[in-house]
Amino acid sequence: QAIGKYEGNLYILDPLQSRILKYVPVDGAYTLPPTDYLDPMLGIDLTGVVDMAIDGNIYVLYVDGRVLKFLEGKQQPFTMEGMPSAMTSPLALCVTNDPFPEQPGYVYVADPGSGRILQFNKQGGYIRQFMATPDDDTLYNLQGFMVDEKTGRLFIVADGAIWLTTLPPLGS
Repeated sequence: QAIGKYEGNLYILDPLQSRILKYVPVDGAYTLPPTDYLDPMLGIDLTGVVDMAIDGNIYVLYVDGRVLKFLEGKQQPFTMEGMPSAMTSPLALCVTNDPFPEQPGYVYVADPGSGRILQFNKQGGYIRQFMATPDDDTLYNLQGFMVDEKTGRLFIVADGAIWLTTLPPLGS
C-alpha cells in the first residue's frame, strides 16, 4: 500500500496482513528477509490503512480518518484534537521533519472528500486547514501531495497535473 525510508531502512506497509515490514540494508543492499516493525503480539489491525509516513515515528492513516503513531514499534499518543469537522475520505499523509530549529515539523492529512488538507502538530493537535476557493475543485480531486516547509511550498497532484502553491506561514 505504501513505502517509506528512514535512516537507510526501508519500510513497506501491507494493510491486508496488518504488517509493516522493515528492511535493513547490508553492504548497500536489502538482501536479508524483513522483520516486523510492529510486534504481532500487540494485535494492531492495519486493515483500512490507506497511507503511511515516516520521520523516525511511523504514522498510518486509516480510511476513516484515524491516524496512529508508532515509535520503535510501540504505539504513541496522537490525539487529533480540535478538528473543525470529521474527515470525509482521507487519502494521503505527509510528515515533515524539523526544517528550522524552532519548528518541530508537522503532520498533514489530505481529505479530498472535504476538499481540504489538515495540519497537525506531532502530538496530534489540530493547527489549521487549507481549503480552495468555492469555485476551485482541485482539492476535491487530490490524488497526492507533498509539503516542503523549508521553502514554504505545497505540491498537489490532481486532475492530471501538479499544482504548486505557497504554504501560508503560521498565524496568517
